[in-house]
Amino acid sequence: MTTVFLSYSTKDHHFAELIAIKLAEAGINVWRDQGNLSAGTDWRQGIERGIVDSIAVIVALSSNSAESSYVTFEWAYALGNGHNLIPIKLNDCVIHPRLQTIQHLDFSVPGALPWASLIERIREIEADAQQQNDPVISEVPSEPPVGDAVYVKAILAYLNQRGYQAISFERLRQRVDASLTDQRLNELIIGNPAVFRHAKLKAGPGLAKIQP
Repeated sequence: MTTVFLSYSTKDHHFAELIAIKLAEAGINVWRDQGNLSAGTDWRQGIERGIVDSIAVIVALSSNSAESSYVTFEWAYALGNGHNLIPIKLNDCVIHPRLQTIQHLDFSVPGALPWASLIERIREIEADAQQQNDPVISEVPSEPPVGDAVYVKAILAYLNQRGYQAISFERLRQRVDASLTDQRLNELIIGNPAVFRHAKLKAGPGLAKIQP
């Protein structure tokens, strides 16, 4: 079963219980600190392991979580390790600048909670993780090559819109430009070391954003 990590304030435990139920109905397991850490367990190591074992981290944004150093640690650790973040806004609150560029889902309107959109986002991330390595495209496009700056902008825009930190080369070909060969993407990473780094994903070779 697919597992996602839920980063939330314990003051929002009612929502944490609701999201665990809703996602379980879709066959998605929610890892959260309550009930997942045994007595005597190093909480920090337990949290880090929970994040590493999950395909994405859902960050419940609220006035409560904005004041929680634990929540900040969790999403910052996830970002540092190239994990995908899915911010969901529970109510009006101050959003950390590092999270402002990531598209969030609005769960602040009772009766109109976008569960389908959340599940769809998780499924897309899951598909990226399970994607198999396909043969490298060796054909050289007949059109003039596009400059690095154009690709960098397009790739960053896609990653930020989806809340991804890393993406496979094959997914980039599907979503950005089908003519991008592995060689071209490797050159793009090497030529922009302040922006991208290589990433080894279950779906094969990929790239990850360099966090500022």
